[in-house]
Amino acid sequence: MHHKRPFHIAFYVDGFTLKKVNSFYRKYHPFHSSLDFLGIKNWARDQALRLFNPPKKYALMDCHYYHPDRDPKTYGYANDGLFNFERELRYAGFQIHYSTRGHDNSPNLSLIEDALTFASYRHVDAVILLTTQGQYSPLPDRLNEMGIPTMLLGWNFAFERNSRWVHWKTDGLLRDHSAYYIAMEHVANSNPPSPLSDISLFKTGERRRSTLHHSLVS
Repeated sequence: MHHKRPFHIAFYVDGFTLKKVNSFYRKYHPFHSSLDFLGIKNWARDQALRLFNPPKKYALMDCHYYHPDRDPKTYGYANDGLFNFERELRYAGFQIHYSTRGHDNSPNLSLIEDALTFASYRHVDAVILLTTQGQYSPLPDRLNEMGIPTMLLGWNFAFERNSRWVHWKTDGLLRDHSAYYIAMEHVANSNPPSPLSDISLFKTGERRRSTLHHSLVS
């Protein structure tokens, strides 16, 4: 009997973007809540299945988090916050990739090379990319040439800090080159933190007191 293979999704998270977005929701947004990796992953998977509409409504996901900093353990620095942060990522099913080039607190561009290599050597039906940064704008085009569409999760928001307005926007080319763009600020505003929600993008209750927010903002 012939069985159709499951839909295969690769999910790439730009940690630089997520760090900034998480800080916004914790410090400046009325929710004052931290983002939840597992909730974001589950929500993104469901949206990908709805948009890409594969014949078999089941997906395998390979999830990768690209940290904006170099691994502090390699130069002798580590604390409970770091270990808890890594544990939470692994619990949500993410592989962690620390930066090996450039400066700390900047987009980890190894994501591009790894995504293209992964697409070349392993079967991938679609990619979910969470970022706002223009440095990643070539990736959706390159993937499209390989027959792999991209669903982009981006954010646009503004907040006042030290009597000045800060504007955060998703790069226009990145949006244009992606098959689907989802404005996550609207999704988040429509799904406030709630312990009653099946899928929440935010931590609630005990989970809110996790050390994730310390590691993302430090």
